[in-house]
Amino acid sequence: MSTELHTLSGAFALHALSPEEAEQFRRHLEECAVCRQEVQELQAAAAAMGQAEAVAPPAHLRQRVLAAADRTPQQPPRTGGGTVVEVPPHRWGRRMMMAAAAIVLVAAGAVGIAQIGGESEQVQLAEGVVKVFEADDAQTATMETENGGRISVAASPGLNQMAVDTDELPALDEEHVYQLWSVQGQQMQSVAVLEPEKGASMEMPGPDTEVAITVEPLGGSAQPTTQPIMQVNPSQI
Repeated sequence: MSTELHTLSGAFALHALSPEEAEQFRRHLEECAVCRQEVQELQAAAAAMGQAEAVAPPAHLRQRVLAAADRTPQQPPRTGGGTVVEVPPHRWGRRMMMAAAAIVLVAAGAVGIAQIGGESEQVQLAEGVVKVFEADDAQTATMETENGGRISVAASPGLNQMAVDTDELPALDEEHVYQLWSVQGQQMQSVAVLEPEKGASMEMPGPDTEVAITVEPLGGSAQPTTQPIMQVNPSQI
């Protein structure tokens, strides 16, 4: 029996195996109590997550999960007696990374529901934002904001566009909004009043221009009235 079979529990639980591989793994499950338990736990977790309303995760999440899976050493389950079956990392392949990504994306959908007016609404990034984050040449960065949130920024030289994903910014009261600015020296020019669940995209600014976000009164301001909660140079991402 191939020791690689012990590494397929996640892909089997998420129906990510080919028919031939799935049949082989089913035969393996008849002999391996450890893998049976692991599959049951993964399927139970996926079912619980699936009961929540599915929403679109941030555009950059899939790439981030796959990149993390590429960097993380993988270990197969213990098969009894404290012995770990050693499997060369390269034999895990992209299928297992996709299985891990699927679990994380399901989890993101389970917790990413925005409550507005007492009703659930799907968080959906603007089309231009998704396009920039998914560009082949996109460079991305995620940073903490001064008000305790997080924001992701992407820059695509090929599209000559940059975008901000704002769905992890803290919710504001009804009297305030987030506003995006271009910053050149001491000059700040309004780009957009942001909808946190939508994000924003814009033409790539010059190398000496930064972008910033402030909290402003409802409707936005002609000039910032507060200090930026984040500021970054997109050309240096």
